[in-house]
Amino acid sequence: HGRFRQGREWSSSSSPIASWDPRSSDDDDAVGGNASKTTAHPSAAARRSLSSCTASSAAAPRSALHVGRHGQRPSVRYVAGARRFSISRHPDPLAKHGSINTLDEDDAEGAAVVDDGDDDDDRLLTADDLEFEDNIMSKKMSETGGDIWGDDDDDDENDGGGGGGEKDDYGDIFGDLSLPSGGDDDADDDDADHPDKTPEEKAFQKRQAEIKAELDNRTGRLWTDNWIITDEEWMTDTHFDDIEDWKPTNATRVSLEKVKVFDRGVPTLGELAELDLPKSPPPHPGHGEPGIYAKHRKRQIKRKLHTSIQLAIHDDLVKMLKMESWDEKQEAVDALYEAVADRVREREPILAKLPDFGNMVEKGLEDVLLMVQSNMKGVREERKREMDEELDGQKDEAADDDESAEEEQSPDDQEEGEVLEEKIRELKQAGSGGGEASATDTFVEKAKEIVDVMGVNAEPPVPIFMDVLAAANRLSQQQQQPESDGEDGEGGDAAAPSTPALPSFFSESNGDDVPNLVYPLNVHHNDGVGRMVEEWQLAANKDTKRIMMRDAMKEIATRVVDAARCCGAEAGEEEKGAARVFVVGKRGVGKTATLAGIVASARLSGHIVVYLPDGDRLRKHGFYIEPCNYRKGLYNLPEIAKEFSSQLLTSHGDDIKSMPAATKEDMKPFFTEDQIGRLFKRAYKEDESVTEEEVASMTELSLDKVLTVGTESSALSSGCYSTVISKLTNQTRKPFTVVMDEFNCYYDHGHYFHMDYDFDVRRAVPLNRITILKPFLDAMGLYPAEAGTEISENADADFAAAPSEEAMMKWGSIIVSTSESRAVKRSFTRSLTDAAHGVSRNNDGNRYPLHVVDMQRFSDVEVQHVLYNFEITGVGRLRFDRGDTALNPEEVDYLRMVSGGSGQQLLDSCMIRV
Repeated sequence: HGRFRQGREWSSSSSPIASWDPRSSDDDDAVGGNASKTTAHPSAAARRSLSSCTASSAAAPRSALHVGRHGQRPSVRYVAGARRFSISRHPDPLAKHGSINTLDEDDAEGAAVVDDGDDDDDRLLTADDLEFEDNIMSKKMSETGGDIWGDDDDDDENDGGGGGGEKDDYGDIFGDLSLPSGGDDDADDDDADHPDKTPEEKAFQKRQAEIKAELDNRTGRLWTDNWIITDEEWMTDTHFDDIEDWKPTNATRVSLEKVKVFDRGVPTLGELAELDLPKSPPPHPGHGEPGIYAKHRKRQIKRKLHTSIQLAIHDDLVKMLKMESWDEKQEAVDALYEAVADRVREREPILAKLPDFGNMVEKGLEDVLLMVQSNMKGVREERKREMDEELDGQKDEAADDDESAEEEQSPDDQEEGEVLEEKIRELKQAGSGGGEASATDTFVEKAKEIVDVMGVNAEPPVPIFMDVLAAANRLSQQQQQPESDGEDGEGGDAAAPSTPALPSFFSESNGDDVPNLVYPLNVHHNDGVGRMVEEWQLAANKDTKRIMMRDAMKEIATRVVDAARCCGAEAGEEEKGAARVFVVGKRGVGKTATLAGIVASARLSGHIVVYLPDGDRLRKHGFYIEPCNYRKGLYNLPEIAKEFSSQLLTSHGDDIKSMPAATKEDMKPFFTEDQIGRLFKRAYKEDESVTEEEVASMTELSLDKVLTVGTESSALSSGCYSTVISKLTNQTRKPFTVVMDEFNCYYDHGHYFHMDYDFDVRRAVPLNRITILKPFLDAMGLYPAEAGTEISENADADFAAAPSEEAMMKWGSIIVSTSESRAVKRSFTRSLTDAAHGVSRNNDGNRYPLHVVDMQRFSDVEVQHVLYNFEITGVGRLRFDRGDTALNPEEVDYLRMVSGGSGQQLLDSCMIRV
């Protein structure tokens, strides 16, 4: 027999026979006062008495409902709390926490147990057992024709008994037993059905209602998104052709106003180095350098405190500027020290909880006052310089007037001359004696500028986009109207710096709509290069190809300009130099886009650029490898050399043609004597005006003809390309820049094998022994401790790596970047990065120092402007949302969170709703 718990108890069994114990009810009429009477069907009154037992009944003598005969499945005893807390296979998310098979420590509330007759050995009932019991009960009810709860002995008309052939009413099969909150939809009437609830139960129900109301009132992502496709959407007849076409007018006014695009499309390297761009955030503390982030946070707190101090004492500082007495100023400063702490505490309640807040405010006030004093000195010096210039100008004007009137001067003219001399004397006196009063007036006028030491009123810098396609179109217009521009003088911006004439090739685009200004960047049919070109292809606006200029791109341009002196005034031979830049960063932060922007800017600056964007392909898809005939220990990739020659001739053929020709002496390090003769013959094979005797007597060949032969002959391609690269490296007529992406792929496990290098063909040939890549790898001079091949500078004398200072170009730069998107062992990339940092720390005395640029994730303002740009160009789901994403701060914060500030992940997040 079981016990009542919390005053209510019900049970079910597979047997339709029920035995009623009269001791379980106080209703004597229901059981007829006979304690020994048993019935197969308890009366309705008894059922109602059973279902409405109060909490006081729990203290009655042993009362139980015994279901089942001896030897059958033991009866199941359900605790009322189980229904109240929704025992189910699918728990209610608002229900009380805890397993359905775990007994509470107090009174086992919320659990179901099996009553097998032994009070000391009750086992827990699982959800499977509950389902089994319900299935058995349903089966027995169907077998008995639904008369399992009939009460033939009860004459009550309202009980719906099954006797007399009358139809039973089972609408109230459980009598007055109602389900508490958390079980059914009618939980609102729970208080009316159960007025005997304990305070704990009422508090719990109130808490559940508060949670539900809070969830309903929440806004933002993950709470209101609807992933369900409705029946109306499934049954609609709308097709793809019915979707509206994208129009530039779909972009919101705010996006169009916020996004800034460089006026001429792409800046030169000098202009790029001077742009005011926002700073990138520090490295994430989870990326292995928490100390850098901790220092950044300290600087951020200090700046925030200084800004609050400036705002708190702004009016006092303006009043102090008007004071002339030193004692008055000192008293005002003392008053500030006494009141500033309370003012800042009101503005920064979080910082006010720091234990050393008082000392921090005092130190911050001292720093702010010193900055204000420095601004005052700067204004005074500037004003004095302006007055001196004005005085000098008036002196020159007076001197000119005296000279012009020296021959013939009337008395009136003499009087005017005397008046002018008098004015000059007054200006002198104002500059000496009256300067203090004039400066005070100036300070009052510029009070806001002087006091704003933290730049509160200044507009923060915002990202600026370069438009590669706009720059190409501008080049095309300049080439089509060169004469009219020269005659009228109106063909362009007069303030724009002069750019060198560029080939017409750069004003065009390839078949994938990628501007040739970043040639040979393209989308590989399998691998691809970064996600920048993919963004261009996914955009609905095909009239713009934008790249966001960031502080890392600005730093690279600054290094190149400072080292090469390639922009601005003409540099002397002794001033021309070269820069080495190593770019590193996490996956998706925009390294490929940065290098592409540098390539476009360098070409507009007049550089000859060799751009190798796909290092992963070059290190393993070279078709075949063969030993070099002219230098033992080196190897050629003839097909890749033909490709390189074609790219250089296509992009900079005109510049190459204007370079000094290559002599036979220049060719000897890269050709045998027989190959040199074949090279000259092939160069003039189709020129009938040149005889064989004249070809044999020639001693030099133009570089464009050398490249032309290299694009046609596999046997001569490697020597031709190496010859041209050597000539470009050692000249100072035009800056020569090499840009290599996926640079860490060259240090991974090799894919080129030859028995001349390893007879067993087990060790791969290092890439610094391949002729077309050796000049660039030697110029960088990076030899990490761990690499996939035996790449090192300590090689034999015949094929030793050239020192970096000897391999570097005389004028230009070499810029390389790692990639986290390729299958390169992470330890190789880390070792290469450590080697670069080691070389950069030892730049003292190095003619070509190495600079490491660490690209970081996007800042908040950069993420916001990228979304603005996506809306303007029509990328992904921002194409038709008309500002629902870019103008929603919660959505912007969500996208920044899920993307982690990564450009690749941000693009993916904008393609579909995540």
